[in-house]
Amino acid sequence: MSKKGTNQEERSLKDYGIIYLSGEIDDSTSESVCKEIIENNIKSEVDHIQMIINSSGGSCPAAFAIIDIMEWSRIPIYTTGIGMIASMGLLLFMSGAKGRRVITPRTSILSHRFSWIRAGNHSQLLANRKEEDMEHRRIVDHYLRYTSVGSKKELEEYLLRDVDTWLSPEETVKYGIADIVEPVQRQIAA
Repeated sequence: MSKKGTNQEERSLKDYGIIYLSGEIDDSTSESVCKEIIENNIKSEVDHIQMIINSSGGSCPAAFAIIDIMEWSRIPIYTTGIGMIASMGLLLFMSGAKGRRVITPRTSILSHRFSWIRAGNHSQLLANRKEEDMEHRRIVDHYLRYTSVGSKKELEEYLLRDVDTWLSPEETVKYGIADIVEPVQRQIAA
């Protein structure tokens, strides 16, 4: 029984098709988010999934696993960026359904080239270089697919520069990363 004295079950965000992704994107986060998207597709109880993202990024493979499941989902996934969306968190955000990628006006947004720390002998480092090059191509292709930037040259000039690129919410709309900057609505005291 709930505190109100009824048999109503307490509802969670999952029941409403809301996924809240916060913090570093790692294998554990990826597994959890992918499972939630799959479960929503199996249950078919919601007409869209709302993914709220507040993440400074993390593992490229873990984030791309989520992106693959987002693209697989037959239920559209709307994204909302709050707090910070950076690095792979930004790539997740831009993967949302076009027209439904909303960012709040105080969100910090970071676009940059990925970094990778590797160790090993010379042969291992050469072998790893192939994966690093493929990862860079995946990221470039993703930006070109999900933004309004028209070429790799333009992308590397504005969003994937040699230094971190901090963007305003309005700039994310300009580059086609986001669709809407959510207007601030003041709470009125009763």
